Amino acid sequence: MTDPIAREAARAIVLVPESDRYLGAHAAVVMAPFFWLSPSRFSPGTFGVLYVANALETAVRESAYHAAAKLRASGAGAQAVPRVAVVLELRHEGHVDQRRSAPGVDPMIYHPADYRAGQAVGEKLRAAGKDVVVYDSVRHPAGVCYAVFRPRSIRTVRDDATELSLEWDGTEIPSYAVVTRHHL
Repeated sequence: MTDPIAREAARAIVLVPESDRYLGAHAAVVMAPFFWLSPSRFSPGTFGVLYVANALETAVRESAYHAAAKLRASGAGAQAVPRVAVVLELRHEGHVDQRRSAPGVDPMIYHPADYRAGQAVGEKLRAAGKDVVVYDSVRHPAGVCYAVFRPRSIRTVRDDATELSLEWDGTEIPSYAVVTRHHL
């Protein structure tokens, strides 16, 4: 294999048990977060999580927050930040943990920047066999997000994609534009 990214993915596949893998159309979209591990809201970086939102606006706000933090830290000047949005269908049967407006939910899982409480919850839920955590978006109050611990929780990826341009002004991402829509 000459492509270094494909070579690394081939090595990383062992991180995901065969029974947990998504093998459907556009598998690379679903599997990628499980190959390149990093700390996030529900993972300390020892396992992958695919983050999904219930609406494009929610997905954009969540993505824009993280992109802006990286751009701000790097001192990057104004620029367009490309993103691609796809529609995934989740399997709702099985091991889903509902954290939205649930009594007894630690409000610290919603801290805007300190993910330690969410990471502890994520580790416990994943170890207990949960596949997905449903939670309120931190960046879009009306939005709902899903932390997917196992790729098998995705039923399908639609054959359509929306190409976006997040507009970084040098300090924040105040807007975005839909560039085009593609049939994959």
